[in-house]
Amino acid sequence: GGLFLAGDPAQSVVEGTDFRFEEIRSVGYFIAGDDRSLIPSKAMVVNRNFRSHRGILDTSSAILDFLFNNFPGSAKQLNKDHGVFNGARPEVAKIDVEKLSSLLSDKLKGTVVLVHDESSPHWRRTLNYQLVYGIRESKGLEFRNVMILDFFAELPLADQKPWRNMLLKRDADFQNDHSLLETQLKLLYVAVTRCIERLFVVESKRSVAGDAAVRWLTTSKTAKLKDALATHNNVM
Repeated sequence: GGLFLAGDPAQSVVEGTDFRFEEIRSVGYFIAGDDRSLIPSKAMVVNRNFRSHRGILDTSSAILDFLFNNFPGSAKQLNKDHGVFNGARPEVAKIDVEKLSSLLSDKLKGTVVLVHDESSPHWRRTLNYQLVYGIRESKGLEFRNVMILDFFAELPLADQKPWRNMLLKRDADFQNDHSLLETQLKLLYVAVTRCIERLFVVESKRSVAGDAAVRWLTTSKTAKLKDALATHNNVM
């Protein structure tokens, strides 16, 4: 009777696996028998975010909008998180690998680099930098400064144009025709929400999805946002 559970349904990043608190309650009903005290209480929703400031949360909320709009059954839709503090918008940059390695050993030392999990050993060696984690590996952790590196450039070739079409809000049946984008959106959401203070989105090479993402992040505005979600950093 002393079990406490907490979670974020939008962070289910294992393909084919979803998480819902309602299912936990159903298990409770199944095993409780005559002891109704074993049935878990209804989940309470927490929307006040004490980890990330509003500049980061605006971007994570925009990612969830794509997730819920294009994959309505992917996770239970909750109200958006509200940040306790204001903060700087994420910074977007295109940097070659040699310059990036130099920055991480000097100006950006201590920044945690998040990449696709299968690429983390490659980037650790290439950058000669130990603070490189796969996104799944980083789940549940938090870091002061985070760089999301080549997330879009390293997406499969077959998903490059679908990502561009989704970011441009072109009509398509993403749920049935491009189902992998669901998990990829969740991975991007996980990566963004690891950050506490300063977030960088960096692409070391051009790609169809990457060019669309840079355009979306640095030009898109919503009814609640007067400015774009992120800023260009041309002198990082």
